[in-house]
Amino acid sequence: MYSTKGSGMASSGMIFGVLLITAFLCCCGDAPHQNAGTEQLCERELAPFDSIGIEESGINEPSVASPGLTQCTLSVHSDLELFEISLYWVGPPDAAPGFRLAHTLTAASLDGDSMAVFEGLASNYNENSELGGYFIAEDMNFDGYTDFRLMESPSAGPNTCWYFWLFDPDTGTFFRSMEYEESRLISPEFDQNNRTIKSFHRDGMGMYGREHYTLENGHPLLVRSEQTEFQGPDSLITTVTELINDAMIVTEQSVQIVN
Repeated sequence: MYSTKGSGMASSGMIFGVLLITAFLCCCGDAPHQNAGTEQLCERELAPFDSIGIEESGINEPSVASPGLTQCTLSVHSDLELFEISLYWVGPPDAAPGFRLAHTLTAASLDGDSMAVFEGLASNYNENSELGGYFIAEDMNFDGYTDFRLMESPSAGPNTCWYFWLFDPDTGTFFRSMEYEESRLISPEFDQNNRTIKSFHRDGMGMYGREHYTLENGHPLLVRSEQTEFQGPDSLITTVTELINDAMIVTEQSVQIVN
């Protein structure tokens, strides 16, 4: 369970069990003294992060009309300290109407031993989205530690792209995985039992595909691809390719007649 708080707004919902979450949303206007209640709320909810030091972390206050902050507590492993994930975002006019644009994320252990700052993000999501709709925590490299991802942008179909962060037990902190992002793991599903990653995309009517990955030295490796597209006006063809001797080889094709 988690809850969000803001100026006269509250909501709750379910999220992955690995998240021990209390998320705080605070929207401060460009004239902070106009609404004393909102200003006090922001100061109170930002207090836990103030001890880490926003200025010392190198985060610049955004010069925008609607800065905001979402915070949640993340359980990485039963033997480790909890982490506080802080997501800095802006709203309209610096984001599209009805959306938020997250630009900076920090991951800090509650004992103060670890602090990582990630700037230059461009994460867009609907302002009414539940936290579990754009921020998902799960083990994404099958090492027993909880990782997390942040929606890069929503889409009308299943083609959702993400930013990925993996936990490094050797350093005790998170790092942004460019290899996961460059692999284009669209709408990914992580199969913990088989230690595989499935990615699904749709390119148009009757055009869609699914990719299957394993991990090789911690890096996503494409081992199977299933692509479906129109072949003429009344049939679909599905082509399966698989990794054989370091090359993707066509192993199967099937045709489906459509009305």
